[in-house]
Amino acid sequence: MNPAETLPKLKRRIDDYLWREDGLPIQRLREILATNFEPLGPVAIIGGLVRDIARKGKVGFQSDIDLVIDAEPARVAALAAKLDATPNRFGGFASVHPHWKVDFWSLPNTWASAVNLVRTRTLADLVDTTFFDCDAICYEVQTRKVHALPGYLERLAERTIDVNLLPNPSIDGNLLRAARRILLWHFRPGPGLRAFIERELNEESFDRIVATEQLLYSNDVLGFFSGTQQLLDAILGDKMPTRFSGFGEQLELPGFDK
Repeated sequence: MNPAETLPKLKRRIDDYLWREDGLPIQRLREILATNFEPLGPVAIIGGLVRDIARKGKVGFQSDIDLVIDAEPARVAALAAKLDATPNRFGGFASVHPHWKVDFWSLPNTWASAVNLVRTRTLADLVDTTFFDCDAICYEVQTRKVHALPGYLERLAERTIDVNLLPNPSIDGNLLRAARRILLWHFRPGPGLRAFIERELNEESFDRIVATEQLLYSNDVLGFFSGTQQLLDAILGDKMPTRFSGFGEQLELPGFDK
């Protein structure tokens, strides 16, 4: 399936997947949302589900669920205790449910908001908080509204990926995400991401992200490269390597990096 052409068409894709599918996993997800998260306040799905359905439809979604709740941090922390959720590095919590792993945050505790980089007054402001522009999209569960950066779908159609908000709490994590997305999606880095990679990817960080990938992913991509320069040539060069065609798109590091 091609990238969604308009936000209304994307909304239809997400609505169909979340509210009209009748498989057991999606039924369980609806129960999780209605029972645990919606009672706290407005809830947005951000990250993989919305992005990947925008890129490829429901077959493209192969990630966990990332939620942000417009609620006081204390109420979200109380829910985390009830669910026996584990705190993550970025101010949120990770919880495991039948068929799903759900990471969740209170809106004020999303990373860019907590460190005063972005003023998040509503869930729509989440699109200004993501490191990658391809992640700058969210879906409000109760209102079924989609919020995205201007030009979001056009950039997907052009197969480009760039930096949305440069400061971030995980340089190595975003280097790894950038390399895997460029190689597995066959995307091209925009100027901001190119500069980030050129500045941050060196022999030491290369070794670290290769080790992290081997630990967390079943499809080893960076292991094909002998060192930093070979990887730089592949992800920043003019010719996209063909060796990764057909690789599974297991892309995400655990935890929404906000």
